[in-house]
Amino acid sequence: MEDFVRFAISKGVKKYGFSSHAPLPFHTKWTMNEDDFPDYEREFYRLKTKYQSEIALYLGLEVDYIHGCSDIKSPFFSDKKLDYSIGSIHYLDKVSETEYWSIDGGFREFDEGLNKLFDGDIRAAAKRFFEISGYMIEKGGFDIVGHADKITYHGMRYRDFNPTDKWFVKLFSETLEKVKANQMILEINTKSFREHGLTFPHISFFPLIKELDIPIHVNSDCHYPTNVTDSFQSIFSELHKCGFKTMQQLTERGWEAVEFNERGIKE
Repeated sequence: MEDFVRFAISKGVKKYGFSSHAPLPFHTKWTMNEDDFPDYEREFYRLKTKYQSEIALYLGLEVDYIHGCSDIKSPFFSDKKLDYSIGSIHYLDKVSETEYWSIDGGFREFDEGLNKLFDGDIRAAAKRFFEISGYMIEKGGFDIVGHADKITYHGMRYRDFNPTDKWFVKLFSETLEKVKANQMILEINTKSFREHGLTFPHISFFPLIKELDIPIHVNSDCHYPTNVTDSFQSIFSELHKCGFKTMQQLTERGWEAVEFNERGIKE
Protein backbone atom coordinates (compact mmCIF):
# COMPACT_ATOMS: atom_id res chain seq x y z
CA MET A 1 0.00 0.00 0.00
CA GLU A 2 2.88 2.34 0.74
CA ASP A 3 4.13 2.01 -2.85
CA PHE A 4 0.81 3.40 -4.10
CA VAL A 5 1.00 6.34 -1.71
CA ARG A 6 4.56 7.19 -2.71
CA PHE A 7 3.74 7.03 -6.43
CA ALA A 8 0.64 9.18 -5.87
CA ILE A 9 2.73 11.82 -4.10
CA SER A 10 5.33 11.73 -6.89
CA LYS A 11 2.53 12.43 -9.42
CA GLY A 12 1.32 15.46 -7.49
CA VAL A 13 -1.83 13.78 -6.17
CA LYS A 14 -3.22 15.59 -3.12
CA LYS A 15 -5.98 13.14 -2.15
CA TYR A 16 -5.87 9.38 -2.58
CA GLY A 17 -8.34 6.65 -1.71
CA PHE A 18 -7.70 2.94 -1.21
CA SER A 19 -10.51 0.69 -2.44
CA SER A 20 -9.25 -2.87 -2.35
CA HIS A 21 -11.59 -5.61 -3.55
CA ALA A 22 -13.75 -6.53 -0.57
CA PRO A 23 -14.18 -10.10 0.69
CA LEU A 24 -16.74 -12.38 -0.94
CA PRO A 25 -18.55 -15.40 0.55
CA PHE A 26 -16.23 -17.60 -1.51
CA HIS A 27 -12.47 -17.56 -2.09
CA THR A 28 -10.95 -15.80 -5.11
CA LYS A 29 -7.38 -14.91 -6.04
CA TRP A 30 -8.17 -11.21 -6.38
CA THR A 31 -10.35 -10.27 -3.38
CA MET A 32 -9.14 -9.96 0.18
CA ASN A 33 -10.20 -12.57 2.70
CA GLU A 34 -12.26 -11.43 5.69
CA ASP A 35 -9.27 -12.05 7.96
CA ASP A 36 -7.19 -9.62 5.87
CA PHE A 37 -9.32 -6.57 6.66
CA PRO A 38 -7.78 -5.72 10.07
CA ASP A 39 -4.30 -5.64 8.49
CA TYR A 40 -5.63 -3.51 5.61
CA GLU A 41 -7.20 -1.06 8.05
CA ARG A 42 -4.14 -0.98 10.32
CA GLU A 43 -1.75 -0.28 7.45
CA PHE A 44 -4.05 2.42 6.10
CA TYR A 45 -4.01 4.35 9.38
CA ARG A 46 -0.24 3.96 9.68
CA LEU A 47 0.18 5.51 6.22
CA LYS A 48 -2.43 8.20 6.88
CA THR A 49 -0.40 9.36 9.88
CA LYS A 50 3.03 8.97 8.27
CA TYR A 51 2.15 10.99 5.13
CA GLN A 52 -0.39 13.42 6.60
CA SER A 53 1.70 16.47 5.66
CA GLU A 54 1.99 15.33 2.01
CA ILE A 55 -1.32 13.73 1.03
CA ALA A 56 -4.84 13.13 2.37
CA LEU A 57 -5.72 9.44 2.44
CA TYR A 58 -9.16 7.81 2.53
CA LEU A 59 -10.21 4.27 3.39
CA GLY A 60 -12.63 2.49 1.08
CA LEU A 61 -13.58 -0.84 -0.44
CA GLU A 62 -14.80 -1.93 -3.85
CA VAL A 63 -17.72 -4.17 -2.98
CA ASP A 64 -19.15 -6.75 -5.36
CA TYR A 65 -22.84 -7.03 -5.91
CA ILE A 66 -23.77 -10.63 -6.66
CA HIS A 67 -27.52 -10.96 -6.91
CA GLY A 68 -28.88 -13.15 -4.13
CA CYS A 69 -25.41 -13.78 -2.74
CA SER A 70 -23.49 -10.71 -1.57
CA ASP A 71 -23.54 -6.92 -1.46
CA ILE A 72 -22.55 -4.04 0.79
CA LYS A 73 -25.50 -4.73 3.07
CA SER A 74 -24.12 -8.17 3.90
CA PRO A 75 -23.26 -8.68 7.62
CA PHE A 76 -19.49 -8.36 7.11
CA PHE A 77 -19.77 -4.66 6.24
CA SER A 78 -22.13 -3.64 9.04
CA ASP A 79 -19.39 -2.54 11.46
CA LYS A 80 -16.78 -1.34 8.97
CA LYS A 81 -15.90 2.35 9.24
CA LEU A 82 -15.19 3.33 5.64
CA ASP A 83 -14.74 6.79 4.18
CA TYR A 84 -16.36 5.64 0.95
CA SER A 85 -17.34 2.56 -1.03
CA ILE A 86 -17.67 1.53 -4.66
CA GLY A 87 -20.37 -0.84 -5.85
CA SER A 88 -19.28 -3.01 -8.78
CA ILE A 89 -20.29 -6.11 -10.70
CA HIS A 90 -17.72 -8.74 -11.63
CA TYR A 91 -19.95 -11.82 -11.45
CA LEU A 92 -23.37 -12.59 -12.92
CA ASP A 93 -25.26 -15.86 -12.57
CA LYS A 94 -24.06 -19.29 -11.47
CA VAL A 95 -22.37 -21.53 -14.03
CA SER A 96 -22.29 -24.44 -11.57
CA GLU A 97 -23.47 -25.31 -8.08
CA THR A 98 -20.56 -23.43 -6.53
CA GLU A 99 -19.23 -21.00 -9.18
CA TYR A 100 -20.46 -17.73 -10.65
CA TRP A 101 -19.71 -16.45 -14.15
CA SER A 102 -16.94 -13.85 -14.05
CA ILE A 103 -17.38 -11.12 -16.66
CA ASP A 104 -14.04 -9.54 -15.74
CA GLY A 105 -11.61 -12.46 -15.84
CA GLY A 106 -9.89 -13.93 -18.86
CA PHE A 107 -11.67 -14.01 -22.21
CA ARG A 108 -11.77 -17.81 -22.32
CA GLU A 109 -13.67 -17.90 -19.02
CA PHE A 110 -15.99 -15.17 -20.29
CA ASP A 111 -16.71 -17.01 -23.54
CA GLU A 112 -17.35 -20.32 -21.78
CA GLY A 113 -19.82 -18.69 -19.40
CA LEU A 114 -21.52 -16.82 -22.22
CA ASN A 115 -22.09 -20.04 -24.10
CA LYS A 116 -23.26 -21.93 -21.04
CA LEU A 117 -25.65 -19.31 -19.68
CA PHE A 118 -26.78 -17.44 -22.78
CA ASP A 119 -26.09 -19.83 -25.65
CA GLY A 120 -23.45 -17.39 -26.91
CA ASP A 121 -25.88 -14.45 -27.12
CA ILE A 122 -23.88 -11.39 -26.04
CA ARG A 123 -26.96 -9.18 -26.26
CA ALA A 124 -28.82 -11.37 -23.78
CA ALA A 125 -25.80 -11.29 -21.46
CA ALA A 126 -25.63 -7.48 -21.66
CA LYS A 127 -29.32 -7.25 -20.86
CA ARG A 128 -28.80 -9.45 -17.80
CA PHE A 129 -25.75 -7.40 -16.75
CA PHE A 130 -27.76 -4.19 -16.73
CA GLU A 131 -30.71 -5.87 -15.05
CA ILE A 132 -28.44 -6.88 -12.16
CA SER A 133 -26.83 -3.41 -12.22
CA GLY A 134 -30.28 -1.97 -11.65
CA TYR A 135 -30.80 -4.23 -8.62
CA MET A 136 -27.46 -3.08 -7.20
CA ILE A 137 -28.18 0.62 -7.74
CA GLU A 138 -31.68 0.45 -6.30
CA LYS A 139 -30.49 -1.48 -3.22
CA GLY A 140 -27.79 1.14 -2.62
CA GLY A 141 -25.61 1.50 0.45
CA PHE A 142 -22.50 2.67 -1.44
CA ASP A 143 -21.21 5.97 -2.87
CA ILE A 144 -19.84 5.28 -6.36
CA VAL A 145 -21.07 3.07 -9.19
CA GLY A 146 -17.92 1.36 -10.47
CA HIS A 147 -17.17 0.59 -14.16
CA ALA A 148 -20.88 0.70 -14.95
CA ASP A 149 -20.66 -0.86 -18.42
CA LYS A 150 -17.85 -3.34 -17.78
CA ILE A 151 -19.60 -5.88 -19.99
CA THR A 152 -18.10 -3.93 -22.94
CA TYR A 153 -14.56 -5.07 -22.01
CA HIS A 154 -15.01 -8.57 -23.42
CA GLY A 155 -18.29 -7.85 -25.20
CA MET A 156 -16.56 -5.82 -27.89
CA ARG A 157 -14.83 -8.97 -29.13
CA TYR A 158 -18.15 -10.28 -30.45
CA ARG A 159 -19.53 -9.44 -33.87
CA ASP A 160 -23.01 -8.56 -32.59
CA PHE A 161 -21.77 -6.09 -29.99
CA ASN A 162 -21.01 -2.39 -30.24
CA PRO A 163 -21.58 0.08 -27.38
CA THR A 164 -22.91 2.65 -29.85
CA ASP A 165 -25.65 0.33 -31.18
CA LYS A 166 -29.20 1.47 -30.38
CA TRP A 167 -30.05 -1.61 -28.32
CA PHE A 168 -27.03 -1.12 -26.08
CA VAL A 169 -27.50 2.63 -25.78
CA LYS A 170 -31.08 2.03 -24.62
CA LEU A 171 -30.02 -0.49 -21.99
CA PHE A 172 -27.24 1.65 -20.59
CA SER A 173 -29.29 4.85 -20.73
CA GLU A 174 -31.86 3.19 -18.47
CA THR A 175 -29.07 2.31 -16.04
CA LEU A 176 -27.78 5.88 -16.06
CA GLU A 177 -31.29 7.11 -15.26
CA LYS A 178 -31.24 4.86 -12.18
CA VAL A 179 -27.85 6.24 -11.11
CA LYS A 180 -29.31 9.73 -11.39
CA ALA A 181 -32.54 8.85 -9.56
CA ASN A 182 -30.62 7.29 -6.67
CA GLN A 183 -28.23 10.26 -6.40
CA MET A 184 -25.07 8.24 -6.83
CA ILE A 185 -21.67 9.20 -8.18
CA LEU A 186 -20.62 7.61 -11.46
CA GLU A 187 -17.05 6.44 -11.81
CA ILE A 188 -15.20 7.45 -14.98
CA ASN A 189 -12.72 4.59 -15.09
CA THR A 190 -9.51 5.15 -17.06
CA LYS A 191 -7.86 1.78 -16.41
CA SER A 192 -8.13 0.37 -19.95
CA PHE A 193 -7.78 3.57 -21.96
CA ARG A 194 -4.05 3.55 -22.68
CA GLU A 195 -3.91 -0.13 -23.65
CA HIS A 196 -7.34 -0.69 -25.22
CA GLY A 197 -8.77 2.78 -25.87
CA LEU A 198 -11.66 2.01 -23.51
CA THR A 199 -13.16 3.93 -20.64
CA PHE A 200 -15.97 2.75 -18.40
CA PRO A 201 -18.48 4.14 -19.18
CA HIS A 202 -17.61 4.14 -22.87
CA ILE A 203 -16.46 7.57 -24.00
CA SER A 204 -19.45 7.84 -26.36
CA PHE A 205 -21.70 8.16 -23.28
CA PHE A 206 -19.95 11.22 -21.86
CA PRO A 207 -22.40 13.68 -23.52
CA LEU A 208 -25.42 11.77 -22.14
CA ILE A 209 -23.93 11.63 -18.65
CA LYS A 210 -23.43 15.41 -18.83
CA GLU A 211 -26.97 15.92 -20.13
CA LEU A 212 -28.35 13.89 -17.21
CA ASP A 213 -26.18 15.96 -14.83
CA ILE A 214 -24.85 12.87 -13.07
CA PRO A 215 -21.97 13.64 -10.69
CA ILE A 216 -18.74 11.94 -11.78
CA HIS A 217 -15.49 10.83 -10.22
CA VAL A 218 -12.40 10.13 -12.36
CA ASN A 219 -10.58 7.02 -11.17
CA SER A 220 -7.67 5.04 -12.60
CA ASP A 221 -8.77 1.77 -10.93
CA CYS A 222 -5.05 1.04 -10.82
CA HIS A 223 -3.79 -2.36 -9.74
CA TYR A 224 -0.15 -1.25 -10.01
CA PRO A 225 1.45 1.82 -8.37
CA THR A 226 2.84 3.07 -11.68
CA ASN A 227 -0.72 3.53 -13.01
CA VAL A 228 -2.04 5.82 -10.27
CA THR A 229 -2.87 8.66 -12.68
CA ASP A 230 -2.98 6.62 -15.89
CA SER A 231 -4.66 8.51 -18.79
CA PHE A 232 -6.05 11.20 -16.50
CA GLN A 233 -5.08 14.13 -18.71
CA SER A 234 -6.58 12.51 -21.84
CA ILE A 235 -9.87 11.75 -20.10
CA PHE A 236 -10.13 15.09 -18.33
CA SER A 237 -9.68 16.66 -21.76
CA GLU A 238 -12.46 14.52 -23.28
CA LEU A 239 -14.79 15.28 -20.39
CA HIS A 240 -14.04 18.99 -20.66
CA LYS A 241 -14.93 18.92 -24.36
CA CYS A 242 -18.34 17.50 -23.42
CA GLY A 243 -19.00 20.38 -21.04
CA PHE A 244 -17.95 18.88 -17.71
CA LYS A 245 -16.40 21.41 -15.40
CA THR A 246 -16.49 19.62 -12.03
CA MET A 247 -16.03 16.19 -10.53
CA GLN A 248 -16.73 14.85 -7.05
CA GLN A 249 -13.88 14.69 -4.59
CA LEU A 250 -13.93 13.35 -1.05
CA THR A 251 -13.03 15.84 1.67
CA GLU A 252 -13.19 15.81 5.46
CA ARG A 253 -16.68 17.32 5.03
CA GLY A 254 -17.85 14.63 2.60
CA TRP A 255 -18.20 14.64 -1.19
CA GLU A 256 -17.77 18.03 -2.82
CA ALA A 257 -17.60 19.27 -6.41
CA VAL A 258 -14.15 20.47 -7.48
CA GLU A 259 -13.35 22.23 -10.73
CA PHE A 260 -11.18 20.81 -13.47
CA ASN A 261 -10.12 21.82 -16.96
CA GLU A 262 -8.64 19.91 -19.90
CA ARG A 263 -5.42 19.36 -17.93
CA GLY A 264 -6.98 18.10 -14.72
CA ILE A 265 -8.15 19.35 -11.34
CA LYS A 266 -7.52 23.04 -10.77
CA GLU A 267 -5.15 23.82 -7.94
